[in-house]
Amino acid sequence: MLDTILQDVRTSLRALRKRPAFALLAVSTLSLGVGGTAALFSVANSLLLRPLPYPEDERVVAFWSTYDWRGVEFDYIKDRPGIYEDIAAYTSTAVTLRDEGPAVLIEALAVSAEFFPTFGVGAARGRVFAAGEDRPGAEPIAVLSHGLWQRELGGDPEVVGRTLILDGAPSRVVGVMPEDFFFPSPEVRIWVPLLLDPASGGYQGNGYLGLIGRHAPGVTPQRAALDLDLMTTQLGERFTYPEAWDKTRNAQLTPVREFLLGDVRPALVLLLGAVAFILLMAVTNVAALVLGRVSDRRHEMGVRTALGATRGRVARQMVTESIVLGLVSGVVGVTLAVVSFRLLVNLLPLGAGFAGSLSLDWSLLWTSLGLALLVGILVGLAPMHAILRGELKDVLPRDRQEGGSGGRGRGLQTGFVVLEVVLAVILVAGAGLLIRSVSTLNALDTGVDAAGVLTMELFAGSGDMGEAERGALLDEVVNEVSAIAGVRSAAVVHRLPLRDDGSQGPAMIEDRPDLQGARRPNSYVRFVTPGYFQTIGLELRRGRAFTPADRADGLPVAVVSHTLAERFWQGEDPLGRRIRTTFDGDWVTVVGVVEDVRMTGLRGPIPPVAYRPYGQAAFIPQANMLVLRADVDPATLAGPARAEVQSLDPRVAVARVSTMEGVIRQSIAASLRLRFLLTLFSGLALLLGVLGVYGVLSSSVRRRYREFGIRMALGATPGNVVAGVIWRGLAMTGAGVAIGLAGAFLLGRAFAGLLFGIDPADPAAFLGASLVLGGSALLAAWLPARRASRVDPMVTLRAE
Repeated sequence: MLDTILQDVRTSLRALRKRPAFALLAVSTLSLGVGGTAALFSVANSLLLRPLPYPEDERVVAFWSTYDWRGVEFDYIKDRPGIYEDIAAYTSTAVTLRDEGPAVLIEALAVSAEFFPTFGVGAARGRVFAAGEDRPGAEPIAVLSHGLWQRELGGDPEVVGRTLILDGAPSRVVGVMPEDFFFPSPEVRIWVPLLLDPASGGYQGNGYLGLIGRHAPGVTPQRAALDLDLMTTQLGERFTYPEAWDKTRNAQLTPVREFLLGDVRPALVLLLGAVAFILLMAVTNVAALVLGRVSDRRHEMGVRTALGATRGRVARQMVTESIVLGLVSGVVGVTLAVVSFRLLVNLLPLGAGFAGSLSLDWSLLWTSLGLALLVGILVGLAPMHAILRGELKDVLPRDRQEGGSGGRGRGLQTGFVVLEVVLAVILVAGAGLLIRSVSTLNALDTGVDAAGVLTMELFAGSGDMGEAERGALLDEVVNEVSAIAGVRSAAVVHRLPLRDDGSQGPAMIEDRPDLQGARRPNSYVRFVTPGYFQTIGLELRRGRAFTPADRADGLPVAVVSHTLAERFWQGEDPLGRRIRTTFDGDWVTVVGVVEDVRMTGLRGPIPPVAYRPYGQAAFIPQANMLVLRADVDPATLAGPARAEVQSLDPRVAVARVSTMEGVIRQSIAASLRLRFLLTLFSGLALLLGVLGVYGVLSSSVRRRYREFGIRMALGATPGNVVAGVIWRGLAMTGAGVAIGLAGAFLLGRAFAGLLFGIDPADPAAFLGASLVLGGSALLAAWLPARRASRVDPMVTLRAE
């Protein structure tokens, strides 16, 4: 038996070598489907299925209004009786780490003492924060991530108790977290106490916290909903909220997995669906190829049967060939998955830092290999009914009568091709929707002139220098950087457009009593140095920009955006009017109006913005963005500008260096990556669909040579033959396009959230997909039709 099996394997390999085009096409299509499925399922398993590094993570929820909770609200919610074992507060921040040389900026999270117990996770070394260590007067301490401990501190075994210089002040390390722990992203590498101070004004009036909680065991969704209703009622009774910041509205609790990965899930599901389509197309294509190959080999199998081969022997040979085909495809597919996994992860629209936390799932690779074998076996079983029922015993005389064609096989092949075209249309139309969506995003006016602008973050912690020293340093940085060869102008803003959120809150308008109390409108606030509007490319529409004379001892002034002016004064002249923002202690006078700018990204409405001069700022932030406009390639100025800043003061950490064009690209990076991947998959689907049409028609033409010769001998023209073949190809394609467009419409509706400015039933995308598939199918049909028209009738008649 072993000798017979080995003989079947050798025969199968010889058969594949004899038809290299068939072998290459079958192996490549099946391996692409298997390899892509394995790689993407590994990503999906890591992001959506693999347990988070928190025990019973289904009990951990994130509260609504992230980074908008005040300290007083947190303490009130934490102390109220309810369904939570722990509720913790946190806020994003950064710290400078200084050992020798320039300071290094570290992404950090300031957290309350309840933070780690809320996740149910303790330290791998040392301990986490204790009660009271998150309030003023406590010793400066820190908990490190495993990555920071290993990379920056070299895995120091005595790290617990070691003193680090954070923000210019000594802090004692009390613990190191487990390697897999993260929140809210793997980029956060250190946790410090929040230091909530009930005596400070920010405790009562500054909303900057996010809240998370852990349910008690056994809390049902219904019980959680009732507690949420009670919580919002109590908040409304305890606090007065402006309409734009009313926490009693739209309250919701988000499971921590959805909170961390919510933006990834729709895109990942879409890509998984695309790969599943590719796999299905690969299977159907291989099945159609195998059916065509079986039809071509009817004569060979008839000869084998006539020479004494049993039905079982012929059937086993066919199954062995399919298993060999599946095994080779599986090995190639697994190799492809291993090679392409990291590239795929880097191209997916993942959140910051998540790419490095994903790993290839080897169990899925073995599953994929088994899937390829299963597909091979199923494809090999397709012709078994004919073999086992003895339909090959009289194949030799029938070949002369029917040209080796089989109606049942042709119908099955046609069905496979129609299915391939359906799937190809869905993917091509989906890619068309994303292409048009991204084009719409790219065409939006950002409000800034990004060409030639370089940006970099300058961070100086409160322990490194005081606010007055920090403000003086920023002025000096602007002056010195402006003198670098190739720099046209330079300025500082504390939050960059199109990327940085925050610094917003209710605003008061002096002459609008109807916009008081709960009806106070919301406004973003940005501190800028003189020359900022010119440097970033914001056009001044009315009035004047800031000058060096706008200092603390001068008239408090503001420049407002066009949207703010229209919304607050409804067409009246805003110059000379007075407003007061969350960050102003007194009224400020509007002296200018600038064009609108998209503040936190290209999507969503344009918000109102009030600009204030640094010279009149109530505080100088620790993190500030240096922007400079260059007459040369701005990327070439990154090194000189960084060196100039650190030569002025090595306590300043320089981070997030980028061109403004790079910032804009990053704001739509997820859409660009998703478009690229879906376009790649749709191109592969188009290729598979075209090959399916070509394969079926080519096989049909090859079997019908005698028929075509007789028809032309009886008077049919080559044009008639060509038209008949092309008509069959277009009929298959047309049926697939019609069904596929309906599927594309449903797909667009399901993933409308990934589109921007485009209707899910966009006619241009659908028409484009139809024309691309129709034109490609026409070409695929024309090639075998042209070959059919060249059949020589005399050769056919001599053979008869």
